Amino acid sequence: MDSPFKGANDIFQTKEPFEEAYHPDEILERDEEIKTFAAALQDVLDGFGPPNVFIYGQTGVGKTATTHKVTEYLEADATEAGVDLTVFSINCNKRDTTYKVITHLANELYSEKTFKQGHHPDTLWDRIYTALDKLGGSVLVVLDEIDKLGEDEELLYEFPRANAMGELEHAKVGIIGISNNFKFRESLSPRVKSTLTEREIQFSPYDANELRTILDYYADLVFYENVLSDDVVPLCAAFTAQDTGDARMGLDLLETAGDIARHENADHVVEEHVRLARSQVDRANTERIVTNRLTVQMQVVLVATTFLDVDQSADAKVKTIYSFYKDLCDRLDIDVLSESRVRDHLDTLDMFGLLETEEVNLGRRGGRSYIYSIVDEPRVVIETLYNMDRFEDLFGDSAEEFLDTYEADTRSDIQTKLGL
Repeated sequence: MDSPFKGANDIFQTKEPFEEAYHPDEILERDEEIKTFAAALQDVLDGFGPPNVFIYGQTGVGKTATTHKVTEYLEADATEAGVDLTVFSINCNKRDTTYKVITHLANELYSEKTFKQGHHPDTLWDRIYTALDKLGGSVLVVLDEIDKLGEDEELLYEFPRANAMGELEHAKVGIIGISNNFKFRESLSPRVKSTLTEREIQFSPYDANELRTILDYYADLVFYENVLSDDVVPLCAAFTAQDTGDARMGLDLLETAGDIARHENADHVVEEHVRLARSQVDRANTERIVTNRLTVQMQVVLVATTFLDVDQSADAKVKTIYSFYKDLCDRLDIDVLSESRVRDHLDTLDMFGLLETEEVNLGRRGGRSYIYSIVDEPRVVIETLYNMDRFEDLFGDSAEEFLDTYEADTRSDIQTKLGL
């Protein structure tokens, strides 16, 4: 048979800028946030020690890239001014407990040693404080996706109190927390809130004009000259702004449109390629959020809401969702959260663009209530969760039947068929 691969590539000159780890030379459309960030960290250069700063904003709005660039500038200016500064960056998506974070930090501080699971936490803390005091000066610990630590608050309580408790004498530690969850601070205990006394910076979603600037910048880096038709970048920017305002989604859309053109051996990337790419990116984006961005509890809330949305015999109100959620927790052997926490998770799912909320008037006696529904096709959500080990047994062999029934618009009683 003939080779299935395509011929010469006339579309992409590089794909490196599309990679998650890529750090652009320039941060676009975030001038005000950079100024606010720099003002918050000015104390480091002025010799007053590092503050605690929390960065909030949904996925793809430049939080991590901006933090990387600002701390890069800070390190350069500190070196020039003769100020002792050390920066550690840790992603809590991979290290989602205090123990995992301090193990990683100990290994960063002691390159000749390997601290593995099994070392007592007190030993790790002692080693960390000893090493930090030897470094001296200001220490910034950047915790990306800090909300993945969940209710594990030890790290947020320990570092801000280290000097007052006599653990550090020659060094001061500040935390830069980056979170997609705007309500993360509200979930912290009062003792941690009072200890942190952090400064907050919020990143809003990009609008269409801002996205166009960003996508133009990346398009010049990755595509050969004159490959894109004039309407490609504006259309990618418009679609993304209407949906999430997430630059990462815009870049995915741009790359996928280029991939489709490449697969077709087309000479140019055109509007039709963008429209085809949109459906692929929407599905991939939902799968990525459900798999990588949601906690187990959020996933269970999403399951409950999805099936109630499919089953028209019951409105997906908070109390109905909560009742179904409790049944699912029992079935999955998961701790049951309070109704107020489930309500918070519904708000987070709304923020991620997985749910939409409609306020309805239930009459003089019923008052007002919120009805939740799935933004994407239920098939996308259910198939994503079905492929996760935790939920496979919940759906069993019936998932496809449920979806077929829904899509045929018969919408029979899903909860009864699940045996919940």
